[in-house]
Amino acid sequence: MQVKAAVAGAVTDFMHGVEIEDPFRWLEDRNSVDTQAWIETQQKAHDEYFAGLSGLDNLRSRVASCVDIEVIDQPVRAGDKLFYRRRAKGQEQACICMKTFQDEAEITLVDPSPLGDFSNVRIHRVSSDGSLLAYELRQGGSDISAIHIVETANRHVLPDHLRYGYQRGLVIAPDNFGFYYAKDSHVRENMHAILYHRMGDEGIDTELFRRPKFARSRLTLIADESRLGAFYVYDQDDDLKADLYIANYCSDKSWTPIFSGRTLPCSPILKLGRIYLFSQNNAPNGRISELGEDGSELQVLVPEINASIRQIAFTSSHIFTSYYIDGTSVVHRRPLIVSQADRYEVVNELSGSMTVDFLPSLGYDVSSFFYSRESFTEPPQVLEHPGQSSDFASLPTRSFTGPRHYRRIEVVHYRSEDGIDIPLTIVAEGDATSGLPRPVIMTSYGGFGVSMMPRFSVLVSVLIKFGAVFAVPSIRGGSEFGRDWHEAGRRRNRQKSFTDFIFAAEWLCANDVTKPTRIAAFGGSNSGLLVEAVAVQRPDLFGAVVCIAPLLDMLRYERFDQARKWTHEYGSIEDPDDFRALRAYSPYQNIRAEIDYPATLFITGDKDDRCNPAHVRKMAARLQDREAQSNPILVEYTSERGHSPTMPLSVRVHSLARRIAFICNELDIPTQPGGDDETTRL
Repeated sequence: MQVKAAVAGAVTDFMHGVEIEDPFRWLEDRNSVDTQAWIETQQKAHDEYFAGLSGLDNLRSRVASCVDIEVIDQPVRAGDKLFYRRRAKGQEQACICMKTFQDEAEITLVDPSPLGDFSNVRIHRVSSDGSLLAYELRQGGSDISAIHIVETANRHVLPDHLRYGYQRGLVIAPDNFGFYYAKDSHVRENMHAILYHRMGDEGIDTELFRRPKFARSRLTLIADESRLGAFYVYDQDDDLKADLYIANYCSDKSWTPIFSGRTLPCSPILKLGRIYLFSQNNAPNGRISELGEDGSELQVLVPEINASIRQIAFTSSHIFTSYYIDGTSVVHRRPLIVSQADRYEVVNELSGSMTVDFLPSLGYDVSSFFYSRESFTEPPQVLEHPGQSSDFASLPTRSFTGPRHYRRIEVVHYRSEDGIDIPLTIVAEGDATSGLPRPVIMTSYGGFGVSMMPRFSVLVSVLIKFGAVFAVPSIRGGSEFGRDWHEAGRRRNRQKSFTDFIFAAEWLCANDVTKPTRIAAFGGSNSGLLVEAVAVQRPDLFGAVVCIAPLLDMLRYERFDQARKWTHEYGSIEDPDDFRALRAYSPYQNIRAEIDYPATLFITGDKDDRCNPAHVRKMAARLQDREAQSNPILVEYTSERGHSPTMPLSVRVHSLARRIAFICNELDIPTQPGGDDETTRL
């Protein structure tokens, strides 16, 4: 069913002397009757498409067997207690649980199920003695959350809480009589503030610190066992600057300035009564220093090397830094007091072909830290270093490999349009370059300095089992080769990221891995922008696109939600040069009347307050509203879906099965593993 939307309130803008037509501006208004009618029509068309796919039920069962497994995450040690989230097999959402070292029995502290399947909880902070736990409560996938506090001894949820908003840090006071917090909400339109709430006090919370609020400003509360930190970021002369102030735990307003006017990127860390600073100023790949109380640099703990620092973790005696070097995770360990800045050792058990991610520290215990590891073939596991407990090993998913198949991973290199050498990772069953063209699924990210590292994906694993090849180019805009790699695809250079991706697809065709129109591109958020931009620029290459929670109208992205904070990455239409770059690649503005664009499945929902669903509504309507469009343009629209991956298990299973079914149907992929006696097509 092809859907067309009537033009109702088209708008013409004039930007920097250029006329810009926006025929579907009216779809930005979610509260209008016309927008609601459009969404209902899209849902009907979406359901009709998938109702016609006979193999969907079997595929849903296959996905459920992979996704409906026990998962443990967010581990925290505090006092004699161990906290974590657990989603048991068959549960829609995870619960927050606790064990004590004296008693092996697990205690469920917070179960969100009475609040409905779309309610989910996450650990936010644990008091130093483990007697209080603050947790975030979200509805659907929204970025805003409320924070509640539970007494761990009796599982009693206190009446003291923070209402829904963008939480910027909460710290439970050492005496457990109150908590400090920073939160962005509509209550304080012109000011950021840090406040103190005393438990049981129904009066107005005490304001301890405030700073003006601007378009891209933010105030974050950080802390260690002894002090609070106020980290304030703001615009100055078209740059983002930062100030840091320190205060003791108290309810007065005595804050000591540590530094002011530092250029981002930089990030302070309070640990063990000391002040550390991660900075990329004069060190593009990052370095870590210890600062004095006057902001002076006392020592360099981690000097810059020829790779970007990805993450940082502390124990009582060491600092750990992770890197991504030549396609592998590498972790260095250095003493907190060093005599030579280059003294370190590689932690072998944390380094290698699997991707290692340090987990956020949600308590004050520094005897160890938690991390996860995963790869293209292995699902995530949560572990502890140094190893103290095996309680957090996630149960493995069902194996996708069989006795007649094997998984092969190789990295090749190709040249982009300007001659730059780009790595391309290829994952397949058997030899992907055997000369027998196969369907290909592609993704990348290309923004915000995010490196494409080996990650486990049920969608990818199922499609590989069905005979597809998975291809991941390390395009510019990430940080695989340091900050310069990010800068090469940032702001007015964004087109280079898209071109790198297109040239990867062309390499796959030229080397007989696949052929044009047998490539499906998928991605979400900034990657959603990527895959839709390349589909608009080269519709002859791609046969299908799965575009999840994207930005698509790049001439108006700044007007929605928190997106104004991303102008450092994308640029702003207020700048003439940025405007020209944005207009040149913005998918919504570059749709041509005569092109039949690739079949596309858009996925979004009303709770997305990061990448506003108006992007999808307008893009889908404009693609559909043309005589040339015969390939399906579908929209999966859910009122509770947002940017955060917090949907209930059953919803995730159905949605993931549909994504796989869509790709199989549009690329004509058999839905039984290669080598089986019988194959069926969706």
